[in-house]
Order: sequence, then structure tokens, then C-alpha cells
Amino acid sequence: MEDKCPKCGETLLTRTIKKKIGLGSIDYPVAQTCPKCNWNKDLTGAGDIKSKPVMQDAGQGQKAGKEAGIKSEIKPIVTTLPPSKPAPTNINSLIPIILAILVVAAIAWVFFMNPAEEKQAGNSPTTTPIINQTPVQTPTTTIIPEVTATGTKVPIRLESDRGFIPKNSTIKRGDEVVWTNDGTYNLILVSSENIFPEKLISNGRRETFMFIKSGTYNFFIKGKENLKGIIIVEP
Repeated sequence: MEDKCPKCGETLLTRTIKKKIGLGSIDYPVAQTCPKCNWNKDLTGAGDIKSKPVMQDAGQGQKAGKEAGIKSEIKPIVTTLPPSKPAPTNINSLIPIILAILVVAAIAWVFFMNPAEEKQAGNSPTTTPIINQTPVQTPTTTIIPEVTATGTKVPIRLESDRGFIPKNSTIKRGDEVVWTNDGTYNLILVSSENIFPEKLISNGRRETFMFIKSGTYNFFIKGKENLKGIIIVEP
């Protein structure tokens, strides 16, 4: 059945908008307009609309229909929270409390120990350590008086067959002994008291040494230990 305009009796034009419902959609009427006298009616429930040009009313009706469709699609969202559970007891939180109790108990035991034990500990005899002192021996340093060279040179000849010539020599401190190799082969002069390292004396060569300390000194030729010589240094 067609609706008529209450003013002029002309058939009214109905404006609709599409509204989605589930997987489909329906045409939802939002306004009726008279094409002759421009009378219109709002079908959304807001009352009659004042007379406006057809194109303007159509745009506003479409806008109002969209707003109504958007409002109808908005549903209140209620979030259901799961029931709260009691927090599990953390055993780690009890460890500091237990440690504090143990520390307090240890301090109480130290300061409030058995008086009998304290008395017994106080009456125990004190042992005095005995320190054995060993006398420290001061090393004795022998001071050798300074000796100046006398300028005297004492010659001693060396031969691989005969040894030292002369075998025994007596000198003074500060005298200088000169050993000369008169043999054919090289000789090695060795000091029994190690007053100097071994001396290699080639054929026709000589070695010298100044004696500054009195005493008896023995020498030999290496490889022929039976060929020995003695030098006596007098003070």
C-alpha cells in the first residue's frame, strides 16, 4: 500500500538504507518525502522534519540512516574475568625469617652461656711460652792491610819435562811472579788454592801475578800433576 502526502495527496517517496543482519541485509526505511510539495517525514522516530529541498533531505536522511545502523551494531562488551585464585605461598620468602631466627639464637647463646662454663674458662691456667734465644754470631771480618807493589819481579821457568825452575821460591807481599814457558809445547798453569783460574801459556809466552797475602801456595802443570812448584809469601 502506497503512502499519500497529507498536504497534497501525492504518493510519497520512501528513502531506505541497507542494514546488515547476519550474512544478509535488509532495506531499512528512514524517511518519506513528497516530490510535489517537498513535505517529508522522519521514520527514525525523531519527529517530522521541516520542509527542505529534496536533494538536501536525501543526503541528511542517508547520513541519519548510517548513524542509526552504526548505533544498532554497537553492542555492550562485558568481559568476564576468571575467579581470582589465592597466591601460592612462596617458600623462598620464609628463608630470610628462618635465617634471622638462627642468628638471634646464636647471639643469645654467646652472651648468655652457662656461667659455670665461663668460670671454668676463666680459671684455666695461662701458659707462658718459653722463648729460647740463640745468640747471633757476628761474622769476623779479617782485614788485610793494603799492599802496594814492590816492583820486584821473580822469574820462574816452565818446561814440560822438568816442570818449575826453581821449584821453590820465597818472595815478599807485593812482589810479582813471572812464569815463562821455555818448553816446546803449550802448558796450563793451575793453582791448588784457586787464587786465579787456569792459565794457558804458549811456547815463549809468560804470565804474571802479584801476591798480596802471605802464605804458602802450590802450583802444578795440568796433565803432569807430579811437576809441582811452591811459592812462599812472607809478611
